[in-house]
Amino acid sequence: MNIKLPVSILLAIFGCFPMMASGELYRYTNEDGVPVLDSHVPARYVKNGYTILSLDGRVLEVVPRALTDAEIRARDLALAEQERIEREARELKIADENLLRLYGTPNDVIRARDTKLSSINGFIETQKGNMQRLEVQKRQLQAELADIERSGGTIDRDKLGQIRGIDSRLQQLEAEIAEKRDEIDELRASYAADLKRVKELIDLRSARRRQ
Repeated sequence: MNIKLPVSILLAIFGCFPMMASGELYRYTNEDGVPVLDSHVPARYVKNGYTILSLDGRVLEVVPRALTDAEIRARDLALAEQERIEREARELKIADENLLRLYGTPNDVIRARDTKLSSINGFIETQKGNMQRLEVQKRQLQAELADIERSGGTIDRDKLGQIRGIDSRLQQLEAEIAEKRDEIDELRASYAADLKRVKELIDLRSARRRQ
């Protein structure tokens, strides 16, 4: 027969029998909100949590109540957020280490930026020169066709094809120049961020050394 008496009474009773000290009791709260000691926990109370006690009243283990669906969702969201924060912290640490391997000082960042900008600007100027030469070729071909037309001659289809080819190449060069100009904007923003971070990391390192 299960013992279901208030905790204080049962502990007093079992305290009178030291020979039972190796046993265990289970404390839970019934539907009336009354703490109960028993030789086991009825299934309907398990989800509410319980405490395992020795017969002399020592707490051996506390089994928490089961979480509600809402609490489980909140816990899972909190765990996911914590994992995201830890992952981003790891990624930032790796990025910072790589950044300091590339650049020992802010001036290193500036030199790398200027070298890259110079290369891109050189490419743009080269393509502009190519466009100018193509424009000259186009005007020459147009002038030749105009002379033929004024003299009543037959328009050379090959020359018309050359003009169309030049127009196509000019459009391609314009697109390449526009793409490189966009790249310059992105590069400036990227190097500005790198420069700012390198300065921060160097300041942090200096501060740690002073401590």
